Amino acid sequence: MKHKKYFTCLSAAFIVISATAFFSGMTAEAADIYTSTDNEFNYYYNTETHEAKIDNYKGTETELTIPSEINGYTVTAIGPGAFRDSPITKVNIPDTVTAIQGSAFKGSSLESVTIPASVKKVLADAFSGCTSLTSLTVLGATELQARSFKDCIKLSEVQLSDNSRTSKSFKTEAFDNCPKLNTVNGVTALRYETDSNGIQYPVIEPSIETAIRNHFSRSVNVGFVNEYCTELCEYILKTETSYDPEHPENDWMNDALKARQLHDWLIRHCEYEDEEDGETLNDNENHVASSVFLSYAINTRGTGVGETVCDGFAKAYTMLLTTAGIESYHIGHTMHAWNLVKIDGKFYHVDVTNDNSYAGSDTSPYGTEYIYFLKKSLHGGNIVQNHPTDHPLLMVYNNNVNDEIKNCPENFPDKNNDGIMDDDFNLNGTGVLYGDFNGDLNAWHHWEFMFGGTMDTLNNKLPEIFDYLRRNHESYDTYLANSSPKNVSAAVNTNATFKVTLFGNDLTYQWQYYNTNTGKWENVNSPTATTPTLTITVKNGMNNRQFGCIVTNKSGNCIYSDIAKLTVS
Repeated sequence: MKHKKYFTCLSAAFIVISATAFFSGMTAEAADIYTSTDNEFNYYYNTETHEAKIDNYKGTETELTIPSEINGYTVTAIGPGAFRDSPITKVNIPDTVTAIQGSAFKGSSLESVTIPASVKKVLADAFSGCTSLTSLTVLGATELQARSFKDCIKLSEVQLSDNSRTSKSFKTEAFDNCPKLNTVNGVTALRYETDSNGIQYPVIEPSIETAIRNHFSRSVNVGFVNEYCTELCEYILKTETSYDPEHPENDWMNDALKARQLHDWLIRHCEYEDEEDGETLNDNENHVASSVFLSYAINTRGTGVGETVCDGFAKAYTMLLTTAGIESYHIGHTMHAWNLVKIDGKFYHVDVTNDNSYAGSDTSPYGTEYIYFLKKSLHGGNIVQNHPTDHPLLMVYNNNVNDEIKNCPENFPDKNNDGIMDDDFNLNGTGVLYGDFNGDLNAWHHWEFMFGGTMDTLNNKLPEIFDYLRRNHESYDTYLANSSPKNVSAAVNTNATFKVTLFGNDLTYQWQYYNTNTGKWENVNSPTATTPTLTITVKNGMNNRQFGCIVTNKSGNCIYSDIAKLTVS
């Protein structure tokens, strides 16, 4: 194409302006000069560097090849807003271009784009609002800056070179509100596996780990990232609490226990940012909603361990609690963030970050502390409610709680800081002093038999008791119901098994059967008769025989199990 250079009064004015903007030592002859080509481009050229920058596209073509050279000047930059709102659907960018500047293609009709390896930076908003863009390829060591692909709502697949990256700076996510994006480097980013209990959980495709580290750990509202975080929260809830969406009748944990479990999961699976390898506390991956979950996914600090800062902890905790149906709000002041949580109609402060600093301390046998868990107030200062929007789970509860922040009525009743209500021996969320006297008194007597000790020592035993019930997926009442032996049917010459299931220390067992000939209970003659599980060989004449177990604690006190009957089939 033959390019004619012409100058209007306006372009002459640009020459004067650009002449005042030279860096020191540049002569007027080397100024960035503004000119135009026939019907296509306005551009700047520099007589010293022999480089040109596209300033504005004047054409109406829908498919366009940007020239690598205009009138002898090498095209090295696409200027701010050069193709903004243009009708082009496809563009070929030459490998002479080193910079795509702010809003260069913003709002255009592009459907796909390839960023050549020559491009060092794609600046802010360069492709934002390209609502028809479906695919992106980045070939080289290109840095994508803030919002460069924001609101690309149809973007579904990207091919990103291993040495490309999104800027780490705070609030500079390149991919923001790309809800359809699910394919990265030719593979589906999210897949699913099943754990040993048959529960499905989401997994980030391992082959895209570099893309996660370089780009999506700093993204906001990206399709596969949002889906991963949402489904991981559901999996955590299923495996750490009694939550079961398919069987809500089995959901026995109260909200305070669920809040404790989710607090503990975060502490076990995430550490505070260590600022190694050039990282800083202000890096954007520490502040986005996916911070904990993606760093956990790619094992940033070891297998199944991520890293973040207070902002990331507070967002993750709100997302987990929201999944559990528990109100949680992101609060803080200029230097710190934590949560305001609603349990049984009362608000409490929870700071997972500071409890995380106690993780693994010698003072706790359970790997964490609850010094900052469900407290009346924390930290002081001008604490305000924040309103993060970088994941749907952060926007479910949107009440104004600024008044509640400063007016929480009390600390959660937990004097020994184990995260469990004092004297709640049946773990139903209502302690002895809070309306469940008979239930907790009976449970206390049970645990007193199982472990011995005073009410205070049994209070300190509650975390261990709770963990036992959690691992066995049963409430205290279900545990009691399942503790006694059950009726058994078995054929002659097969084995019949009876068992008692009790949780305690230094318990001994003696199985007995009722002898209908003597009218007395007698000890069973079997190698397993002094174990929790009795196994016998069924013989003729045993039909309707009754069995029971005497359980004796270390103080010599006894309890008797319910009676179970053998039916010979």
